[in-house]
Amino acid sequence: MKTAVAAVTAVIFMASSAQAATTDEGLFEVKDVERDTVPAGTPAAFEAAFAQNTHGGPGRWYEVVCVIDGDSVTFVPLTLVPLPDGMTALVSTGASDCSAQACTGRNSVHYLERHAGSYKVAGAWLNVGARGTMGNPAQRWGWTDAIGAGPVLYTEGGGVWQGYACSFATLTHLTPGGPVEIATFPVHYSNSGASADGQKLVEVDGRIISAQKDKSFTVHYTGSKAFSERYVVGSDGRYAVEGVTHFPKC
Repeated sequence: MKTAVAAVTAVIFMASSAQAATTDEGLFEVKDVERDTVPAGTPAAFEAAFAQNTHGGPGRWYEVVCVIDGDSVTFVPLTLVPLPDGMTALVSTGASDCSAQACTGRNSVHYLERHAGSYKVAGAWLNVGARGTMGNPAQRWGWTDAIGAGPVLYTEGGGVWQGYACSFATLTHLTPGGPVEIATFPVHYSNSGASADGQKLVEVDGRIISAQKDKSFTVHYTGSKAFSERYVVGSDGRYAVEGVTHFPKC
C-alpha cells in the first residue's frame, strides 16, 4: 500500500574545515551518491523517520516508498549529520518512478531527537536541494561546518539537454528551525554532445576552495579555462556571485 507524504524542503553536504580555510583539493569532500549502500548508523534513524510509510520488498528493507504529488518515490538513507543543539539530521535520497526528462527525484532531511536509545522525529522536509533529471535525486553530496554557523549541506544534480551537460550545486543551511537554502551555483558544463556540429569543445568543473563563515565562499573552476568566482551573502541570507559570472551559459 502506498502512503501519501507531505513535501517540504531538505538536502545534503560533507566533511568539515576551519573558518576562512583554503585548499586546492576543495574545502570539503564531495562524494557520489551510492543508493545501494546502507551507511553505518543510519538504519535506526531511517526506520524512525519513515515509520508510517511503505517499505521495499524482501532484501530491500532499507527502502521506503512514498507517494508524493502522485509519483512513487523510493527513499534510501544517505548520511547522518550532527546538529549543534544535540539533534541529528538524517539525509536520504528518493528516486521517482517518473522517468521523463522533466521529472526529478527528491532529497529529504529529517531532524531527529534521541529518547531512551531510540529516535523521535522533530521535523521532516522531503524536497530539498539539487536533483537530477529522469526521476533521479542528487548525484553527489557532502556537508561542512566551514561556511555557516551550523552545518551546511551540499547536493549536486543536473542532466543533459540537446548535447549540453550541466550540473548545479545547492547549499542548504541546517538551522535550528529547519533546512534553509542559501545558494545555488553551477559546477559542471560540457558541450561534448554538441561539439560535433563544429563547436569548440568546452568542459568546465568547479568546487568550493575557501570560505569566510557567514560572509562568502569561493568556487574555483578548471578545465577548458581556469577561473574563480566569489559568492557573497546578501541581506536576505542568500549568496550571489560577485560581479559577472564567466561560467558558460547552460
